[in-house]
Amino acid sequence: MANIVDDINIRTMRTASAVRAYSDSDTLNPAERASLERVALHAREKPILDLGVGGGRTVTALREVSNDYLGIDNSHEMLAACQKRYPGVKLKHADARNLSEVGNGSIFLAMFSCNGIGMVNHEDRLAIFREVHRVLQPGGVFLFSTHNQDCPDHTAGFRFPKFEISRHPVRLLMRLARFARDTIIRVYNRWRFRRHDLRTSAYSMINDVCHNYGTMLYYITLGNQRRQLVEIGFEDGAEAFDRHGDPIEHDSTHSSIAFIARKPV
Repeated sequence: MANIVDDINIRTMRTASAVRAYSDSDTLNPAERASLERVALHAREKPILDLGVGGGRTVTALREVSNDYLGIDNSHEMLAACQKRYPGVKLKHADARNLSEVGNGSIFLAMFSCNGIGMVNHEDRLAIFREVHRVLQPGGVFLFSTHNQDCPDHTAGFRFPKFEISRHPVRLLMRLARFARDTIIRVYNRWRFRRHDLRTSAYSMINDVCHNYGTMLYYITLGNQRRQLVEIGFEDGAEAFDRHGDPIEHDSTHSSIAFIARKPV
């Protein structure tokens, strides 16, 4: 499963369309903003590690907290796009599963945004948690988001691309052509990758609609994610936020959940 998930997701993340998609914004979503605001005061001017920095969407928000910043990604294409946007920012090609170049207890705030930690299989996901726990200072925090196993997306059937009618004939033809192209891509990817789906009571790894079914993504419930964090060594009762940025204590049906995982002092 490890090589399959990597092969599928890395190939998709290196496409020009994916790089463009992750390089056209510098705005955090409400859940990310809420979790960052919770820890920003304590993280002021302390070392920050931005995992899966991609095209740089999180760079501005994190560097407003601290200039002691390092962004990493395992895609050279993403890093090149990010460096072009932020030429003076410290970036490095690295894999979150092996942060050997980052010292023990050297980071106060680590962040893995946009459900990025869900783009590896179960064993590799645990490896990322262990590496983040290792590099965090006592009392340090890890902000991340993950797909929710209790949301409707987890059991949804095939979904066609969105299509909007236009009265303008040229615009309508262009939209029809885009719809036909994306539908063909979705059908083909779904046919290729669906057989790799893995669904258990603890977590799922499924061929998700993201990028026209070009990804395998990890889904987990709120309760199971909290238990997973405790088993790694993080504090019990990790704070969680729904997609609107509202705190949640129990089950949610939102498609993703943002967490604040704290390393014990």
